[in-house]
Amino acid sequence: MRKKKDLPLSILKSLEPFVNLRGEKFEVVDPKENLLKVIDKDLDSVFHFTIEKFQKSGSGPFIFWVIRAPKNLNDNGISQNWVEASAINGQFEAWIKLLDEYDTVKSFFDDPITKSFQEEFYAEFEIIDEDTDTNPLKTSQILFLDSYLEAVDNKLTEFITENNSYEITEIRADINSLRDNLTTKSKKWVVKNLTTIWAKIAKQGTKFIREFLVETKKELIKQSIKGLVELVIENIS
Repeated sequence: MRKKKDLPLSILKSLEPFVNLRGEKFEVVDPKENLLKVIDKDLDSVFHFTIEKFQKSGSGPFIFWVIRAPKNLNDNGISQNWVEASAINGQFEAWIKLLDEYDTVKSFFDDPITKSFQEEFYAEFEIIDEDTDTNPLKTSQILFLDSYLEAVDNKLTEFITENNSYEITEIRADINSLRDNLTTKSKKWVVKNLTTIWAKIAKQGTKFIREFLVETKKELIKQSIKGLVELVIENIS
């Protein structure tokens, strides 16, 4: 992994505006061997904005090797090119604009039912912490939510039929992804993905709502994540 003092100070200053950058549709993640990596928050998306390396352009300014997807309005593939440090912000804003347009364009691939349920559940949390976009849950909350998700995952296997096997498999994959990221993602990210899982469960029918989404269970999870009361795992059994 790179260290700060492995890089010229001017490169660090060029990247500094991205350090605490937050957005509804993107997330700045650990760049590992790159200089910067920003990803689409949609778990099913491979869109990203990555600065891989830099070099000096002769006697001119530093330039960055930028890899991003989508490329532009007409191509959702990968773009790779050298960009002057001073032009990075413009390139990044163009990438964000593409994410915004993907989010707002209407298509036959949208799922308005799941989206409606997700928005309903998300609105119930009312998380107003100032650090909701940056800080993770507390360890006690993580353990509580992980146990809850494990119980839901196991219980879902009892409801698989020939007609819903694809949807249940997708929900269980989402649960596993959420569990894998409980310690590395922000509170807001966790809540968004938890409520998306609830929405997909609700779409399966009233039997699923009664089994998995009764108000007492939802309230326990909401209060646990908000940290207003101390809860024990036995409460969700």
